[in-house]
Amino acid sequence: MSSSQAAGSNVTLTCKPEKSGNTLVFSYFVANEGPGDIYIAEAFPRVDPATHRASADRDLVAITLEPDGFVQILRGRPKPPPFPVAVPVRPLMARLQAGESAERRLTVPLPLAESSPYQPYGNVRDYTLAPIKGIVLAVDWISSSAEGFVAMPVAYADGLVDIHSANIVGDTRRARCRLPTQGLSVLHRTP
Repeated sequence: MSSSQAAGSNVTLTCKPEKSGNTLVFSYFVANEGPGDIYIAEAFPRVDPATHRASADRDLVAITLEPDGFVQILRGRPKPPPFPVAVPVRPLMARLQAGESAERRLTVPLPLAESSPYQPYGNVRDYTLAPIKGIVLAVDWISSSAEGFVAMPVAYADGLVDIHSANIVGDTRRARCRLPTQGLSVLHRTP
């Protein structure tokens, strides 16, 4: 079990990783020790190509190989892609009141492969296999006290909201659990 608390915050992320067959399973716990409400990243919006119905994708995460040899598995705001986008991808968030905690479970299929909501899995020829030193599970959150904060419910995802603030990128914080591993690799997207 690994735990982390961001400097200067009262938000703690605790996680317990497991391997089940060809899947990594992360049971994690986010605690908000206050003083105010926070919103934690839970899902991404998606549209079914056949029915054109919107829904929340709770399995989509951004996976990136970081320069230190650790793979970051992010439930939150992904890094912008190396190409222009018309509308930035924002995660859907869930409210966590002061003194509350949330227990979540995330499953990630093996082999690990770099991907994001901007760049889903590509052709296998676009990747090279790289050994990793470990995994960083990261969950983004934002305080409801951020300047210009607005939480707008989304009709297709009960309990989840779309968040806006005066400086959404600067106001978003990231809780992390660093988990050293052995014997794992990632399919690294080649430029």
